[in-house]
Amino acid sequence: MGIVISWSPEFATGIDIIDEQHKRIFEYLAEIDQAITTQSVEAVEHVIHELIDYAISHNTFEESLMEKAGYPMLDAHHQVHEAFKARAHGYAQRLENGQDPFRLAREVRTDIGLWLMNHIKREDKHYAPFVKKSLDGGFVSRMLGKFFR
Repeated sequence: MGIVISWSPEFATGIDIIDEQHKRIFEYLAEIDQAITTQSVEAVEHVIHELIDYAISHNTFEESLMEKAGYPMLDAHHQVHEAFKARAHGYAQRLENGQDPFRLAREVRTDIGLWLMNHIKREDKHYAPFVKKSLDGGFVSRMLGKFFR
């Protein structure tokens, strides 16, 4: 099916919750492949919607961590996420408008997969040190410390 789109250690940010969410997005991309293989229109449509919803929620969560960390490039990162959101909603709209779901699914898989890989390596790796420092010294680590001693 063309380019290999899967999680690998090169995508690790060192922030466990973010890495787990990124892995889940890669899993959705693999699920698109499976849905295409089964030739189930329902499965394809379902996983495309799930992927879009999850990815947009993930981006919002990422931004909340950046905001708490006082990340100086938050506005720029937000703009990148907004462009992604517009593109993702465009796919959903095309699906609603009756476009061939299998062709659209292949496009979504490749487009979002490549976007994700580039985004993690460029923008996400840049914010990671700020957020890690914030989490290490912040509320989350204090709370975890209370529960996991």
